[in-house]
Amino acid sequence: MPKLSEEHKEQRKQQILMAALEVFKRKGYEKATLKDIVEEAGMSRGWIYLYFKDKSEIFEALILYLDQQIDDSILNRSNQQSKAKIIRDFLESYYDIFPTIEDSIYPAIYEFWISGWREPRAKAFFINRYEKIRELLSNLIQEGIEQGEFQPTIPAEDISKIMMSTVDGILIHSLAFGAQTIDANHQVNLLYKRIEKLLNLSQHQ
Repeated sequence: MPKLSEEHKEQRKQQILMAALEVFKRKGYEKATLKDIVEEAGMSRGWIYLYFKDKSEIFEALILYLDQQIDDSILNRSNQQSKAKIIRDFLESYYDIFPTIEDSIYPAIYEFWISGWREPRAKAFFINRYEKIRELLSNLIQEGIEQGEFQPTIPAEDISKIMMSTVDGILIHSLAFGAQTIDANHQVNLLYKRIEKLLNLSQHQ
């Protein structure tokens, strides 16, 4: 096999992840196989094994990649827009997910969590993911406090936890009962109003 440049390696890895995304969206986590990903990527199994040892490793890398897109979007805007707008846009981004949530990556994420929460590695993965997202949101709120935008009534860390647990609950209920049944968009809007009160936005904003 010819030696690949670092750039080419990264392109190959992303190609595998994008193929895996389509497979997991289509089949979920449990029913998806490495063979499905190989065929979707149009590569040999050997190429896949250069980057990942099994399906779970591919899935974890995919989730981290998707999370990083969100992280980058927030960080790139943190010096350009009010922190309240960034938080609102973050929550409202779920509006695009709810109508087609059954065909998104979220069913596979919850399958992976349910099937692996007793496994130390899978549990550690989700704990680390939770802490990373919580820290990102907490830091965003803390920046708003330092810049005089927020005067919160409770610690920034607690607000970030409320956001995460509520959004997860809305997502799970959307999958279980349907986004329209639970009026998911309205719930997100109510969540933002609650967060807005907890943040206690400065009257000068």
